[in-house]
Amino acid sequence: MPELPSWLLVIPVMGFLILIHEMGHFFTAKLLGISVIEFGFGFPPRIFGIRYRDTIYSINWLLPLGGFVRFVGSDDPDNPNNFDRQKVYKRILILMAGSLTNLMAALLIITFLLMQPHDVLLGGDIIISSVAPGSPAEKSGLNNGDYILSIDANPINKIDDLVSTIRNKLGQPVELNIRRGTSRMNIGYSPETALFETIQVVPRKKPPKLLVVQQVTNPDSEVSLSDAQLYDSSLKIGDTMKQGAIGITIGLANAKFEEKSDPIWLALPNSLKTISGFLSLQWNGITQGISTRSNPGFTGPIGIAQVTGEVVERFGISSIFQLMAFLSLILGIVNLLPIPALDGGRLLFVLIEWVGRGRRISAQREGLIHFMGFVVLIAFIIVISYSDILRILDGESILR
Repeated sequence: MPELPSWLLVIPVMGFLILIHEMGHFFTAKLLGISVIEFGFGFPPRIFGIRYRDTIYSINWLLPLGGFVRFVGSDDPDNPNNFDRQKVYKRILILMAGSLTNLMAALLIITFLLMQPHDVLLGGDIIISSVAPGSPAEKSGLNNGDYILSIDANPINKIDDLVSTIRNKLGQPVELNIRRGTSRMNIGYSPETALFETIQVVPRKKPPKLLVVQQVTNPDSEVSLSDAQLYDSSLKIGDTMKQGAIGITIGLANAKFEEKSDPIWLALPNSLKTISGFLSLQWNGITQGISTRSNPGFTGPIGIAQVTGEVVERFGISSIFQLMAFLSLILGIVNLLPIPALDGGRLLFVLIEWVGRGRRISAQREGLIHFMGFVVLIAFIIVISYSDILRILDGESILR
């Protein structure tokens, strides 16, 4: 029997996250006494539906791209359980319930994972693997094989700490204390033979993206194939050489790990720290993408499928739970954004009504705005999916 590709795991993962999102809306509405006409999994057209009491439970064709909970609304204005007739706080709770369910699921998954035996990186030696031509690192004298011992006199032994420190110092000079020389002298490391040096480098706010060519005619936008391959041996003519703020790739040598499992009173706050670090990383990526007018990392359903497959192939099937937690986190936050057709867009209209002391936008006008928002959202997904397809055809990894 042929083995199924790992990217297909995106179907049960996204299906589960969307299902619990809609269940958050559904059970909160039921708890508050609001009539639910239909609980739908997937987007119409409907495949089949079962009526139980006053609610239709349906499975729809576009799985697992979405779901919906349809309340009694303007179509039955005299119904006392009409969603539109409910107090503002009830409608806010129902609209937020789906995202809060996703956020809670992310917290619980990460907390559970931290309670299981897992390897914790204690640290290691940060080594420079390659230096981009023309980068601040090359101009300052950094070389392949140099070890970074500290930054601004603060000892450092984790890659994440180095990256976050550099990101917070864009445009400002930083001092790197490095150990160098032993590999080029063909002798092993010892305190007697090691050479130490302090180098100042200024991280760039807008790293260039250089087109790889055979012969450079414009050094501001091009890089030769030979130079590019010194930085990344996988690059070929026509590719774009991307680089970070100082223009180096780094690795971790002599990594030290410790197996541990957190008790629940530590796992819970540690999961909050993990979520906070993840959100900070995503926000920095978005702001950097906006400042450089590039894609800050947005991806559509195809890209999510690609990253699911890559995560499973690289880190094993157990990593799918961590990915599920982060996807649940993103799903919860994105749905709260004040964008028409999303929960946050509907929440915005409720807040406008509250600020206007009961004056609300007509249901027809609100419905039209949400429909237009839905069309724009689908168009955005199509554009992002096209970019995802091009990346896959180019053989580029999304985790790179």
